[in-house]
Amino acid sequence: MKDHISVCIPTYRRNQMLERLLRKLALQETNSLFDFSVVVVDNDAAGPARETVTRLQGELCLNITYGIEPEQTIPAARNHALRLGHGNYIGIIDDDEFPPQHWLITMYKAIQTFDVDGGLGPVHPFFDEKPPDWLLKSGFCKRPVLRTGTLLHWSQTRTGNVLLKKEVFDKHNLCFDLKFKTGGSDQAFFRQAMNAGCRFIAVEEAPVYEIVPPERWTKSYYLKRALVNGFNAHRYSQNQTGRLTRTLTPIKSVGALMAYALAMPFLALIGPHMVLKYAEKGAHHLSRLAAMLGIELVKQRDF
Repeated sequence: MKDHISVCIPTYRRNQMLERLLRKLALQETNSLFDFSVVVVDNDAAGPARETVTRLQGELCLNITYGIEPEQTIPAARNHALRLGHGNYIGIIDDDEFPPQHWLITMYKAIQTFDVDGGLGPVHPFFDEKPPDWLLKSGFCKRPVLRTGTLLHWSQTRTGNVLLKKEVFDKHNLCFDLKFKTGGSDQAFFRQAMNAGCRFIAVEEAPVYEIVPPERWTKSYYLKRALVNGFNAHRYSQNQTGRLTRTLTPIKSVGALMAYALAMPFLALIGPHMVLKYAEKGAHHLSRLAAMLGIELVKQRDF
C-alpha cells in the first residue's frame, strides 16, 4: 500500500498565515511515492479558522480534516491533530510557516535513505517587509542548520518542521505532555521517543519559512518569549538533572544576571541589538529563578 502523510497544523487566530500555508501545501510534489492529507486543529473554541478551511478545501481540492480543541495550550492542540491524522506518517508544521514544493518529498526520501524514524528540517525567517536593523543583527530569528543525516539529540528538536512515522506515537504510546502549556512539550516528546530507541535526523534540504510579522518586531516580544522559555526550561530540568546541577543552576543564573547588568553600559556602545540580546538572556535567567520559587511570570502564551 502507498504511504500516506497526515500534515498536522495546530492554529490559533492566524487565518491569513494559515491560508498561505494551505495554498503552499496544495502544491506539494509527491512523484506518486505517497499520498497526503491535511489536519487543521483550531485552538479556539469559537472556530475562527473554519471559514478559511472550508473555502480553501473546495478551491484547492485539498483533503482537509478540521477540528476544534477548546483547551488553549500547544500540546493539547498537537495531540488533537494526532488523533485526527490517519496516515502512517505524520508531518507537523506551524500555522505561521510555509514550505517549498519539495518539502514533503525531500523529508520522505531522507527518512527512507537513512532508515530512521523521522526527520527535522531547518526553519528560516521570512519577512514580507524589511525589518528593523536591530532585529536582523540580534540573530533572534535565526536557527541552527545541521547537515543532512546528522543524528539529532533531543535538545536539538522541535515540531515546527518535522516528518516522522506514526508508529513512533502508536508503538510507544507517546503524546505531547499537557503539563507544558506554554512550550517545551516538543523536546519532552522527542526525549521520550529517543529513550525508547527512536532515531531522528536533520534534513538540511527540506526547509520551511517562518513568517515574522511586524508585531514580532518589538523588543517586548522577545523579552516576553524569554520569560516563557525560562520557566519551561526550569520545569523540564527538574526531573532530568542531578542534585548537583540543580544546586548550581540558581548560582549560575544569579551570576549571569549580575554580569549582564554590569555589562549593559558597554553593550550600549556597540548597539541596541547587543543590549536586547543580553537583556533577553537576563530575562531567561530571571524567569528560571522565579520558577524555583514557584512563580510563573507569564502564565499564558498568546503570541
